[in-house]
Amino acid sequence: MDDMRPDQSIEVTMDRIEREAKRAAQAKAEQARFGDTVDGRLGPAAEAEALASRVASLIQCHRVPYRPRDWATVAARPRINIVRTHEREAEARQAFHAYRPGWLAQLFGSDREKRRQLAARVAEAASEDEQAYRAAWRDAQAHNVEIDFACKLAELDMRTINESLAEHTRLGEVYGAVSRFRFASPAKGSFQIQIEALDLAEMPAEEAERLPQGRAVFRKAPTGRRHQMQGANVCAVALRFAVEMLGFLPLDAVEVVVNGDLRDPQTGLYERHPILQLTLTHTQAASAPFERADPMSLAAQLGARINWSIQGGFAPIQLIGQPAEAA
Repeated sequence: MDDMRPDQSIEVTMDRIEREAKRAAQAKAEQARFGDTVDGRLGPAAEAEALASRVASLIQCHRVPYRPRDWATVAARPRINIVRTHEREAEARQAFHAYRPGWLAQLFGSDREKRRQLAARVAEAASEDEQAYRAAWRDAQAHNVEIDFACKLAELDMRTINESLAEHTRLGEVYGAVSRFRFASPAKGSFQIQIEALDLAEMPAEEAERLPQGRAVFRKAPTGRRHQMQGANVCAVALRFAVEMLGFLPLDAVEVVVNGDLRDPQTGLYERHPILQLTLTHTQAASAPFERADPMSLAAQLGARINWSIQGGFAPIQLIGQPAEAA
C-alpha cells in the first residue's frame, strides 16, 4: 500500500458531514420558504417556467438519440507513413538543364530571360513539393491520431475517455442532474459508470400552478411526488449515461450503477447504497425509444435492477457481481 495515499476514511467522513450539512440547509430553506401554510405563495410566471425547466432537466435528460460510432473500424485502419519527395523540383531541374537555346535566342539575348524563368520554376517547384509534403503530413497525422485515439478507447484508457467526453458526448448537459460520477473497468473489456444520485432533498420542493396575468401559485410538493421525481431522475441519468457512453466506446455493452444516500429509519443516519443497476447493449439501444419514453418505464423495460416505491422512495439493491473499484 502507498503510505502517501490519503486516509480514505477521512474522505468518506468529510463527504458525509458535507452532505448532512447540505440536507440541513435545504430543510431550513424549505421551512423558511413555506412555513406552515397550505395555501401556497404567489410568484411570477417566469419562476414557474424556471421550475418546470429544472424538473425537465432532471427527469427528461435521457431523451437523446442513440448515436453509435464505429471506433473498432477506425482502430483497424492501416497507419499512413509520409515520405518526402522532390518530384516537381526534379522535373523543373531537368527542364532547366535540358534547355538548349537556338542561335536567334543567343543573338538577341532572350536565352538569358528563359534561363531565369527556368531557374525560378525550380525554386517554385521546390516550394510546391514542400507544401504538398506538409499537407500530406498533416492529413496523415490526423489519420494516425484518430487511430491511436480509437486504440486507447478500445483499451479503456480512462484518461483518454475522461479528456474526450466534451468533444465526443453531450454529457455536460446532465452534470447538474447528478451529484457526481466516475468510470471504472472492473474487468478487461468491461466498462462501468458509477453515479452518485441527487438526494431526495435536492428534488424541487414545490409545484407551480399558472394563474392569469403572469402569476403563479407555488405549493409544497407532496413527499410522494418528490419520490416520483427522484425515481425518474435516477432512471433518466442512468439511461443518458448508458446510451451516451455505449455510443462513444467500442464496447458490446456498458453497465451503470447508481448509488444514493438512504436514511436508516431506526438510526436516522444516511448511508450510501446501490439503488439501480443497468446493463445496456447495442441491440437494446438501437430499438429503445429514448427520445419519448418515460424513464422509469424504459429502465424497467431494459432490465434495470431497482427497488422503489412511491411511498418510501428507493431501497437498497444487491448488485450482481462485485462493485468495481474506481479506475
